[in-house]
Amino acid sequence: MIMTMKFALSAAAAALAVLSLGASEVAAQGKPDIRIATGRPGGVYFTQGAVLAVELKKSGLVKSASSESSSGAIESARLMEKGTIQVGGMDATWVLLAKSGGKPFKKKIQLATVTPISVAPMFFVTLANSGIKTINDVRGKRLAVGGRGSGMEQHSRKILAALGITFKDIKPVYLSFGPGGRAVREGKADVQLQCCWPNKGLTELAELADARAVSIPQKQLDMITDPAPAYWQMVLPKGAFKGHNRDINTVRITNGWMVTRDSDPQIAYAIAKTVIEKHMEMSKKSRHYASIVPLFDQARKEGASALEVGAPLHPGALRAFKEAGILK
Repeated sequence: MIMTMKFALSAAAAALAVLSLGASEVAAQGKPDIRIATGRPGGVYFTQGAVLAVELKKSGLVKSASSESSSGAIESARLMEKGTIQVGGMDATWVLLAKSGGKPFKKKIQLATVTPISVAPMFFVTLANSGIKTINDVRGKRLAVGGRGSGMEQHSRKILAALGITFKDIKPVYLSFGPGGRAVREGKADVQLQCCWPNKGLTELAELADARAVSIPQKQLDMITDPAPAYWQMVLPKGAFKGHNRDINTVRITNGWMVTRDSDPQIAYAIAKTVIEKHMEMSKKSRHYASIVPLFDQARKEGASALEVGAPLHPGALRAFKEAGILK
């Protein structure tokens, strides 16, 4: 009788374990696998994507999460459109171009915002003893414009074009953040377009050489930002990097995690919820996440438009922001 009871209890426990395992498998099946396209190693998207993947895994909202390098925003958009990547880091400039099918995109890619991830300055940096004092002096110089085909290359083209400067007027050096900064330091490039201070490449340049930002006169800064729906102005503050000894006005961009408009709402929801709840903790490993706090505050007053990075919020993200009380 005792053996029979023990057998019955063991059988019940085994059945319960099987049921529990089955329930877990069913729950996991309802959670998304998320692959995040970031950017080149040493860049800001690369770090932010790695930090996001870690937090997503800990959140219990996803089946799996991984961050993978890409050549930048343009490739990330194409990978999302193909469905090989679910999420990509982009700024508003490329989101708008992707939606319209403008160059360098060959067709329209309809995107939606999940959440902003940084508000960042773009600026030119050179060595302290360089003869490049203002943006006007870059003509004929070796300019590290970003990796070939990258978002930074396209930013270089757009910013210079607004001032009547083409790539024929400079000597483009196709290197990303870290290698581009190293080229300036080693005398293989004269100046570099930098973004998203702080980043590893800029820190390395400023720590190992005397570096300074190149001034963009206000009239020319207005020429870059006034007609552009994705460029704004902001101050690059004194002390932003070693050797930067004064506040200067420069170009501002807003970066975000983007998805395709028709993507699984659970993907946008999981990412938005994670960033909303963990952005300050995430900023300890990637400090750019802290820069979105003013945008969250602005959204409480002005609505969803404060959170949009060139495209409306995805419904899954909208749900997360409403649950958090950021949006009504």
